[in-house]
Amino acid sequence: MTPASTLEYALLGLLRQQARSGYDLRKMFATTPMGHFSDSPGSIYPALRRLAARGWIAPSAKGGDPRKRQVFTVTRAGTHAFIDWLRQPVTREDIIRRVDELHLRFAFLDGNVERPVTVRFLEDLERELTAYVRELKAHAKIFPPEVRSSTGYLVFTLGVAGYQQQLAWARRVRKQFTEALS
Repeated sequence: MTPASTLEYALLGLLRQQARSGYDLRKMFATTPMGHFSDSPGSIYPALRRLAARGWIAPSAKGGDPRKRQVFTVTRAGTHAFIDWLRQPVTREDIIRRVDELHLRFAFLDGNVERPVTVRFLEDLERELTAYVRELKAHAKIFPPEVRSSTGYLVFTLGVAGYQQQLAWARRVRKQFTEALS
């Protein structure tokens, strides 16, 4: 079976908070800041079927519901898979290609892992962001002066500024969590 998608982990995280139907999950994606996930039935229901096929969720009929909606709960195997996903170290590839997934993982850390795991996540994030910002700044120096007013260069600097902002956030939050543990 193919690796689980970010959508599948988002569904697991929401179902760990509370048992929900596919319709309830669709509404969450349509009406909350999680709206960058598609609320389309063509996305949600196949993802729920894949989670059920993996044995990570279990459906049950909602008592008294005339529409016979299924409510999904996370199984022990699903909990283990979800926690393993949350505990993965932050990598350079995550920083470059999966920032949204990192944000999702961080959002679900509370209530699912111990605080020291959250601090380790933030330390990894800070380390990888620091290295990547350093790399981007070095790359910026190779642009000749006549290119530095081009739209390509300017959008490059926007990207660098975004990574610097994420790094500042990671440092601030790591410090906050570390102090809270003391």
